[in-house]
Amino acid sequence: MNRSLKTLLISSLLATVPAGSAVAAEVYKRPGLYAIDAEGWDLQPGKDGALILRCQACTSPVQVQIDYSPERTGDAAKGGNKAFLGRLDTADAQQQFAELMVEASLPPDTQVGEDVEIEIATVSKAKVGGLDVFQYVALINGGGQITQESSLVAIQHNRIVKVALNHYQGALDDSDKDRITALFKSLKFD
Repeated sequence: MNRSLKTLLISSLLATVPAGSAVAAEVYKRPGLYAIDAEGWDLQPGKDGALILRCQACTSPVQVQIDYSPERTGDAAKGGNKAFLGRLDTADAQQQFAELMVEASLPPDTQVGEDVEIEIATVSKAKVGGLDVFQYVALINGGGQITQESSLVAIQHNRIVKVALNHYQGALDDSDKDRITALFKSLKFD
């Protein structure tokens, strides 16, 4: 993988926090969608209304991103979360969907198999923050450290929601894991 692509991939997943970024000391709310206790996390708005949270005290870069699609219309709006999860009824369908989600999150012009290797480590369905979700763990190898993406995807209020946790594989200590667990336990979908 060339150096500039590797730098772009890492910076897009685990960019450093700019000086003077806001620090949350209470629950962050996006009315009608979710609430999350972001104490100990730097908050930064992403493009198209995404929220990026970066761990302040973690031993290596840890980032969580919460994204919503525009409201679905027409035929895409038919069927909600139950129908979406119903289409992921086989291990093969889950694997393929997870691969598509990871590939869509990579920087443009990234060639899977040439620039990066992707391994879907786990796929499952769960309930997080009161919402039934599809979740997966992907390992992304760009020739340096392996990035682990742990994501959940669902349909909420006729929008696709994706919550992605990114960090270097094997880089978390127990206190980092506790901070991440506390953050996800605080996540509540409206």
